[in-house]
Amino acid sequence: MIEMINYDALYTLIGSNFKRIRMKKIGLTQEKLAEELNLSRSFISHIESQKVNKGVSLDTLFLISQKYNIDIRDFFQGYEQFLK
Repeated sequence: MIEMINYDALYTLIGSNFKRIRMKKIGLTQEKLAEELNLSRSFISHIESQKVNKGVSLDTLFLISQKYNIDIRDFFQGYEQFLK
């Protein structure tokens, strides 16, 4: 039997990685990143929030990966814990 993934925990992981990537690899504020991607700052804030479990589309992750030369796998760093 396949065990269900805790999606809230997965969204939290992706959000934490998103924030780390934004701050350390891209070096932009939420507002500046949102402006460059034509997204709202509140959308970026929701992705990064530990309190709001909002998924982010693969389209958005691919866009960021291509625009800022980021390996898309970086957004999923630590995913292995969900495979146990």
